[in-house]
Amino acid sequence: MKFVELKKSLEKDKAPCYLLSGDDPFVINSALKVFEGLCELPEMNLIRLNAPAASEIVNAALVFPVMSPIRLVEVENFEKDSSDLKKYLTSPSPDSIIVIVSPSPTKNLSGLNGLTIVDCSRQSESVITAYIARECNNAGSSITVPAAKLLIDSCNRFMTRISVELKKLIAYKGVGVIESGDVARLVNPDPEYKVYELGDSIASHSGEKAMTILSDMIENGSVAATFGMIYSHFRKLLYTSITSDDEELKRCLGIGDYPLKKLRAQAREYTPVRLKRICDELHKVDSDYKTGLISDKMALTTFTLKIVNEGR
Repeated sequence: MKFVELKKSLEKDKAPCYLLSGDDPFVINSALKVFEGLCELPEMNLIRLNAPAASEIVNAALVFPVMSPIRLVEVENFEKDSSDLKKYLTSPSPDSIIVIVSPSPTKNLSGLNGLTIVDCSRQSESVITAYIARECNNAGSSITVPAAKLLIDSCNRFMTRISVELKKLIAYKGVGVIESGDVARLVNPDPEYKVYELGDSIASHSGEKAMTILSDMIENGSVAATFGMIYSHFRKLLYTSITSDDEELKRCLGIGDYPLKKLRAQAREYTPVRLKRICDELHKVDSDYKTGLISDKMALTTFTLKIVNEGR
């Protein structure tokens, strides 16, 4: 189930064991708070285990809750044999809930009957926009729709960073209206967002914008790191353009629904042939600067100018 469905689901019925997985720590922590809200006297009924054996999880879940409808067992870094947990889930305690946190589920969690997976990946734009509006309203501030969208994009939809940057923006504007210009001035865009911006500018042959983005990426990181991100991004775009199976893409690239959606959208701006040429050119750039034929910064700059103007 999606994170946004969790509260209503728990009101109707409660599973014996949940797995919180996804790429946004803020959403995972929010899900944990939902579960913790079910537990009274947490000092006695909330158990946190780190890297436990399955038997430890089972023993904690078999203890009756004290003056609480639920005993909650939170588990992190569970990578050991799950045989004991599998056996427990055939006849679980009706008074306990086990919550396993595993952003990238490990093999020992596959095939567990009674395990309900909660998708805690980056949330949709509508969900995040509602959160931003609510936080601004609570602070007596407000934000324009374009500013909210820019904040979401600049933070690459990671709620942890959005929440921090939003507090900064609210403190800056007070009871005023947060505009796009405020976001542009105060929020440093996520490197991954910058790579997508660069990809868009290359696709549209916008040379000046591409060079501005490239210079900013190098200034805020390093040439080597910037090259690595660009090379990785275009290889993903190439693989996306020639692979129709979404599930295979997510598995091979290790990404969720949102990053896949962004890759699909940008890959459509290129032909597979052009993406192959770009990747070949990046391979040549990598070889040239590693063998000393050209400086790393000059190599990356020359590549960007060449690819922007390709096909004009």
